[in-house]
Amino acid sequence: MKNTGQKVSLAAAASALTLATVFAMGSSAQAAATSWNATDTQADVVGAWAHGDYALTGYDKDTWTVHATVEDTKGDYASARMYFRWRLISGGFSTPWQLTASGKGNSKSRSDSWYRWEADTEQPFEVKECIVDDGVETDCGGWDVPHPFN
Repeated sequence: MKNTGQKVSLAAAASALTLATVFAMGSSAQAAATSWNATDTQADVVGAWAHGDYALTGYDKDTWTVHATVEDTKGDYASARMYFRWRLISGGFSTPWQLTASGKGNSKSRSDSWYRWEADTEQPFEVKECIVDDGVETDCGGWDVPHPFN
């Protein structure tokens, strides 16, 4: 009986070690994300905060992956909107998409990816912030590359 108990304990310890190794390998294979934000750029407007993180992902780090969030930072009954688009190495842009958050402290988020070799190598994406009142944009910044790219 004693020998069987030792075998079970050793098997459980080996399983735990294997599982820990798998988790450690999985986390080290993930690309470290870097924060970005549009504060103090041409895109910036009071009442909206566009920010997030980005990383090179994929097996060969061949994909830009961006997580974007817009937050309504002003209690003025207007909404905060953020536009996002990829800057292409060809000099053009991807079709922009938007996020809108309503109510101070509320936010909306979205993730997007683009093939690395098609995106601008130095400044892969740009954003702009807007204030929206009853569905009408009343104040918008200009398209700009966020920090740390800017």
